[in-house]
Amino acid sequence: MNNDFLERPIWQQYLVCILLPLTLFFIGYQFFIQDLKQQADQQMALYQEKQVEIEMLQARIERYHAAKNSSLTLITEHELANAIERNHLKLVSFKLEQNDSATYWDVELNGQFFDFMRFIGDFNDNFYYLNFQQLSIGKQDNYLRIRLLFKKDRQ
Repeated sequence: MNNDFLERPIWQQYLVCILLPLTLFFIGYQFFIQDLKQQADQQMALYQEKQVEIEMLQARIERYHAAKNSSLTLITEHELANAIERNHLKLVSFKLEQNDSATYWDVELNGQFFDFMRFIGDFNDNFYYLNFQQLSIGKQDNYLRIRLLFKKDRQ
């Protein structure tokens, strides 16, 4: 083993012994800092994405509250008929009663429970305000009989 490292001057030996580990530590430190920066950037992007989602949900809630207090978003007979048809429900009876302060709709539907839940979900997704006075569901042979009483306040 012919090693001339120990025959060099002592200052060169110390320089190599100190600079080599210091250089390796510096390179490792740079990789560590780069990894931390990348994780921080990912967390910041995720945070901004969640902030945008929160703002959208808050806007949706504000629209819902505004729609709930507005007469423009109360359901009309035409919209109710479209929703019944779109959700594969069958209208059995529809009675309209009016007095000085409110209009009452007595609606009787036949259909599957899943279709009825999708029917109600459509109204919630479109920010309709439904005021159910009475809801009854009865099981028939192969379908459900659903009876709703809507109260529609007069303006």
